[in-house]
Amino acid sequence: MSGCGKTSAAKKLFIKPTDQVAIFDPLNDYEGEIAGRKVRSYSSLKAFAAALIAGRKTTQGFKIAYAPKHETTEADFDKFCMVVWGMGDGKHKKPLKVICEEVAEHTSTAGKATGYHGKILRLGRKFGLHSINMFQRGQEVSKTIIDNCQFACVMMQKAEDSAYYLQRKTGIPAEEITKLEILEYVLQDGKAWETGKLSWK
Repeated sequence: MSGCGKTSAAKKLFIKPTDQVAIFDPLNDYEGEIAGRKVRSYSSLKAFAAALIAGRKTTQGFKIAYAPKHETTEADFDKFCMVVWGMGDGKHKKPLKVICEEVAEHTSTAGKATGYHGKILRLGRKFGLHSINMFQRGQEVSKTIIDNCQFACVMMQKAEDSAYYLQRKTGIPAEEITKLEILEYVLQDGKAWETGKLSWK
């Protein structure tokens, strides 16, 4: 649910200083630093693409965000994914981690994922693209996301039916999900899972 710590979880659990990271950041949640590295944000898709191309020509870590100043649409998200898809390279020494924020607000199907986002979800790992998809309710996003993910980070849910939906999709017991509080999570790797709480110590 909103305010439970999803963005913080993405930053702390999945991103390292040396990672190459591209971010769809419609609400400017990634200003500042991630893992001790400054995030370079671009409101222009062309400037974002140029920075990403330059970064992928190296093996150095970077954090580059596309943060349009206008209210974003599904088309904006698809264009971001199109640029990222073009950066896929199975022979690159480093994968490109792709943070997709507010997925439910920028996709219109709960079925098979479409467009370039769908390509990243289904084929991305083959080309060195590792996506991190952020959303509030699993029922509102493409089933491709949960079905294809190795890692699932489940946080506090507002409604009990959401917990049971996630139990059906991930195998994590609903009773473990419903008792989560702000900043607490269940982190699943394959079929195994463990609980934890975000900390800034």
